[in-house]
Amino acid sequence: MRSRIAIALTALAMATVPASASAATEFGDACAANDVEDGVGIFEISAPGNPLPTAAATNGVITKWKVNVIPTDQSIPAALKVVRQTGSGILVVAEASGNVTGGSNAFDARIPVQAGDRLGIYGPDEDIGTLFCDTGGELAHIAGFVPGPVGSTNPWEDGDAPIRVPMVAVLEPDVDSDGFGDETQDQCPRSAALQTACPVVTLDAVGLPGAKSVTVMVATSTATPVTVSGVVKLGKGKKATLKAGTKTVAAGQLVRFKLKFNAKLTKRLQELEPSKKLTLKITASATDAVGLVSSDQINAKLKGQS
Repeated sequence: MRSRIAIALTALAMATVPASASAATEFGDACAANDVEDGVGIFEISAPGNPLPTAAATNGVITKWKVNVIPTDQSIPAALKVVRQTGSGILVVAEASGNVTGGSNAFDARIPVQAGDRLGIYGPDEDIGTLFCDTGGELAHIAGFVPGPVGSTNPWEDGDAPIRVPMVAVLEPDVDSDGFGDETQDQCPRSAALQTACPVVTLDAVGLPGAKSVTVMVATSTATPVTVSGVVKLGKGKKATLKAGTKTVAAGQLVRFKLKFNAKLTKRLQELEPSKKLTLKITASATDAVGLVSSDQINAKLKGQS
């Protein structure tokens, strides 16, 4: 018995939560800005030389935005305008700003977006203007607008021009819709109430059969209420369900539960020879703070008692 309990506790201590696979994507255009335009905001609809999608493919959160610029020592103010095409114009849904210089520039952000939203760029300094990429003649489908504040709807015009928009966003999923990117900003994407690590419950159980009951020893990784139950098939489509109730189990400690045999199970065991056995399927379950159920299932062999 002691060795079986020790094995259970060792397994519990070694349990880990698997890391989630990366799902972040990028959209926009990574071209390097080499020119400026006065007093206008622009966003890109499509460009033959751009391998990236120009609109968000899914809902999510922009966690970083980037601007590439040809080599220069000048510091240039640049504003990101996240825009959404509507029936009445261009809706500015979010904005961010930063000063860029030659090379690759990256800025952290937390901007919820919808599928189809696009990246606009605007130069707030009238003496410098708005950065763009001169393609040298290759035409792209570009839209121009004079952007108002967040929440404003603005008129726009689109057409083909030898221009691309030097703006890229890193888009992360937001499964719980809490406005935090699930990969770098939200350690608990299963719950909108938490951004810190999810309080995952790991538990382990050991069953010790007796003549009239099965003792179940349960250990957990965190303090939590645990419920223990069991089901055994009696034959001819009949079964017996046993319940040991719910107890709070402290982290790293063993708590004893008892599944007492009911009349149906006792009768069936008394009909069986000691060489025959019934299998009791035992489930120990706990619900963590964000509502995810963890469980451990074990089997206990019950000998006939005739």
